[in-house]
Amino acid sequence: DGKVALITGGSRGMGAAHARLMASEGAKVVITDVLDDEGHALADEIGGTYHHLDVTDENAWASVVADVHANVGAIGVLINNA
Repeated sequence: DGKVALITGGSRGMGAAHARLMASEGAKVVITDVLDDEGHALADEIGGTYHHLDVTDENAWASVVADVHANVGAIGVLINNA
């Protein structure tokens, strides 16, 4: 409850299931993926946020983590689903 959970590959399938579960338990969910439309829709559905992230891009990781830390809080849970 209250922890920030970042989920890669979170727009659909298992990642989306993780996102819904974490949100239902009170986490601040950050969904990352390359499927922008699906990611934004899910974030809106669960009250989370979405960031485009290609997990193979180290610079993109640094940018997303910095943005999440500044705007949502320190990441307490990481689910590497992608």
